[in-house]
Amino acid sequence: MNKTIIKNSLIFLLVLVLLSSLYFLGRAVQGAEQFNRIYLWLFGASILAVLILGIIIIQRLIWLYIQHRKNAAGIKLTSRMVKTFIALSLPPVLIVYLFSTQFLNNYIDSWFDTKTSQALNDSLELGQIFLDAQTRQALIQTRKIAKNLAEIDEPRQAIYLEKYLDDSSASSLILISASGNSIGQASNDFDLNITLPPQSAYRDVRNGNNFVRTEPKSGGQLQIRTLVKIDNVLKFRSSYRYLQGLFAIQSEYSNLAHNIETASIGYNQQKYQREQLKSSFNIILALVLMLSMLLALIRAFSSAKKLVAPVRLLSKATQAIAEGDYSQKIPVNSKDEIGFLVKSFNTMSSQLEASSALAHRAQTDAISQKWYLESVLSHLSSGVLSINNEQRILMANAAANKILNLAGRDILNQNIEFLAIKNKSLSPFVELIITKLKDHSEEWQQETLISENDLRRVLVVRGSRIPKNEQEEGGLVVVFDDQTIINQAQRDAAWSEVARRLAHEVKNPLTPIQLSAERLRLRFLNKLPEEDKDILDRATQTIVSQVENLKTLVNAFSDYAKAPELKREPGGLNQLIKEAIDLYFISHAGINFQLDLVSPEPTMYIDKVRFSQLMTNLIKNSQESAGSNEINICIKTSISKIIDNSLVIKFSDDGKGFNQKILKHLFEPYETTKVTGSGLGLAIVKKIVEEHGGNIKAYNQGINQDGGAVIEITLPIYQPIHQK
Repeated sequence: MNKTIIKNSLIFLLVLVLLSSLYFLGRAVQGAEQFNRIYLWLFGASILAVLILGIIIIQRLIWLYIQHRKNAAGIKLTSRMVKTFIALSLPPVLIVYLFSTQFLNNYIDSWFDTKTSQALNDSLELGQIFLDAQTRQALIQTRKIAKNLAEIDEPRQAIYLEKYLDDSSASSLILISASGNSIGQASNDFDLNITLPPQSAYRDVRNGNNFVRTEPKSGGQLQIRTLVKIDNVLKFRSSYRYLQGLFAIQSEYSNLAHNIETASIGYNQQKYQREQLKSSFNIILALVLMLSMLLALIRAFSSAKKLVAPVRLLSKATQAIAEGDYSQKIPVNSKDEIGFLVKSFNTMSSQLEASSALAHRAQTDAISQKWYLESVLSHLSSGVLSINNEQRILMANAAANKILNLAGRDILNQNIEFLAIKNKSLSPFVELIITKLKDHSEEWQQETLISENDLRRVLVVRGSRIPKNEQEEGGLVVVFDDQTIINQAQRDAAWSEVARRLAHEVKNPLTPIQLSAERLRLRFLNKLPEEDKDILDRATQTIVSQVENLKTLVNAFSDYAKAPELKREPGGLNQLIKEAIDLYFISHAGINFQLDLVSPEPTMYIDKVRFSQLMTNLIKNSQESAGSNEINICIKTSISKIIDNSLVIKFSDDGKGFNQKILKHLFEPYETTKVTGSGLGLAIVKKIVEEHGGNIKAYNQGINQDGGAVIEITLPIYQPIHQK
């Protein structure tokens, strides 16, 4: 706003300076003396003001061009209105300018008409004739007085001057000596400063010429000065003298002559400067034309911007509303149709803002409900999928990706068959969903079995039909859970209960049986004949041996069934692994160990006794599977690249590997191919791993999985901050 005020003030000042300069320039051209001296300054000031106004116009034209390039709101209408203003204002100004210059040139030419020039010349000639007559008369009178004085004695000549003055029309008579000094004078003029003729006048008179001239007198009047020589008539005269006569011309004649001369000089001067005068007036008119055009352009820009301003504001506000900003309000500055339009727009924007607020609140509520639902779904342990009738997945929570092993893959907006393409083991799950989509079942529940990497998983799948309406396209909501762990836990609990009861029921009679067999042997072995003695010895030895085997089996049951309290503490695994190896390295020469332990080793949070039991079971399992054959065992530890903050223990041997028939159920109790094995060793290992929050898997080496056995254990690394 301040810039606009400053710019308008500058334009007003420039216009004022230009008008003042043009006014004074016109006075100077007309011949005003006080303005002739500053003519060039006035002309320069006018040109400078016009140039500045022109620069302002150029700036506005540049602004108009830039706004056109930007395609600013209302700029096309502004340009059209500026063109309209220019088209309406310039033709009348140009017409006035053309007629004014033509009229002015003709008017100036009319000043120098032939009759006027002839009249002035005749007036000058008449005046000159009058002056010539007066001059001759004055010279005749002066000569006559000089002739009379020549007949009078020199001492008395000055006395007769008064008499001759009264008899003539002279205003002053002066008697001058030969040396040029005044001897005597007579005058009717009150002016005491009567001047003598110049020295050249004396020389002309001595040479026999007449001296007579018309000259100005004080007061603006004219007078005739004459000078004649007084001849030596008397013989006793020693030298000659001069007589000067001053004859005043009447003031009426002087004024008329002066006026005629002034008019003639002015006329001739203007006649000489006629073209220059025309040019000056034409320049002034051109400056006036330029001023009018510039003011018209400035007014055109100003009026166009003022008229288009509401339209531009309406355009911007409409665009803002189209972009979703309904708070637009435009000030009402007029009471005409545009003002009514602005007022109607403000009413419309207020209504839109109110409607938008209601819609925004409804949308916010919907988003809140959606976030709430997503939050609930994200924290569910069950997988949830939303599928439309076109078999496209519209929603999937984190548990769904985890259960289906699709972490890191974007399955949204994908066809349900995409799951089977990425993971073939999910084909039964996908086929179940597609079937239920096609048969339009409202609600259903079914189990499906998924086999992936020799691991069987049981999924309990429940589905519900989404009704189709105008907003929703219908489909199916599928909720599923991985029942494998629960089933496994149920089996483990059942086996633990069986093992506990077996250990309890079997362990009680074993000791009496063993003691009874030993007592029979001690009492009757030496009393029987050799033949019966040998039979009793073998029978009692068999009973004692089998009781020891049963005790071992019962102890295994007891270890599997009980859930001891873990005594976990921070520590490393490398030393525990080496200690477990040392036990077998000394007593079993057929076992070769190869260690590849990570260094520096991470700190683990473990129960050292239980971990030693885990390593012992693994080594024992490999040793028993090899029998009397030599076996090489490799134990490798490394930081997991898949699971953060986890340590991987890879236990492998070069034996015959696991039986493919039981590989899927390897960690279940009583799953073994060994004749003497209990089938609880690896089950106990799995239990210890799970007690430490880890996981375990088993497979055979080689492309066809026909090589040695591999057991891979993943355990979490100790986190002090989390532990606290």
